This record gives sequence, C-alpha cells and structure tokens, in this order.
Amino acid sequence: MSRAIAVADHLHEGSKTTDINFESSGPPVYRVRTIRNARVWENVIDANTGSPTGKEIESSLKELDRDDLANIIALRWIKQDLSDAVQVAEKAAEGSALAGGLMRQDGRLSFVVLVASGDHLKEVMLEPPKVGKQSSTRH
Repeated sequence: MSRAIAVADHLHEGSKTTDINFESSGPPVYRVRTIRNARVWENVIDANTGSPTGKEIESSLKELDRDDLANIIALRWIKQDLSDAVQVAEKAAEGSALAGGLMRQDGRLSFVVLVASGDHLKEVMLEPPKVGKQSSTRH
C-alpha cells in the first residue's frame, strides 16, 4: 500500500494522498485519491506492478461531499501523511494494510487504517499530531 501511495503522489507533484482502498474483485488494485490545491485525482494502481492503470478521474474540491471536504481541509493542518499512518498501523497490527483514510469521530480527526493480520481484519485508529503554535514559556 505504501508503494501505491508513493506512485499516486508522484503522478501529481506536490499532491497528498487522502484515502486509499484495496480491491480484489478482478485484478488486485488500489484506488487512491490525492489532492493538491483545489484539485482532486482518483487513480487506480495495479497492486502487483505498482503501475497506474485505467482512466484517471479529476475533479475539484467543490464536487466533494461535506464530510470528505472537511477531512481534506483538516489534512492541511496536520503533520502526518497517510503513508506514515499506514506504516505505523501495519507494524502495530502485524499485517498488511487494505484501506486507509481520514475519519472524524466525536470531533476528533483520526487516520483509520484497515489491516489484514492472519485471518483477521484489524482497524487501527491514529490521531495525527496537529500543526499549530508551540506552547510558549512565560518569562
């Protein structure tokens, strides 16, 4: 999955992956959504070769539903990338990631990564560090 994220990010220089899903009905592929500025791209990456396949779908942020748009805006304010969250989740769950993205629950934004570990699926939630003002010390 990390390789598919890297490939998708490279297709559009400066873009950032917002979500990814593994599909095995047919040839195994990853569906990857990346953003840069107000543009959104959805690409299909072959899971075996790591090559883009199929037709790319391009849209604007204005075309997204409210929840997706809110998550993408929040993504701009966090330090961690989805690829980092995938690596942490795979290590923690001792398996291979199948899907990942941002989710808001109880007002908190988290990366959610679905990991196949043996015969089980594990959902790993990671709260990303936020970019913000560092606490200052009073003198």
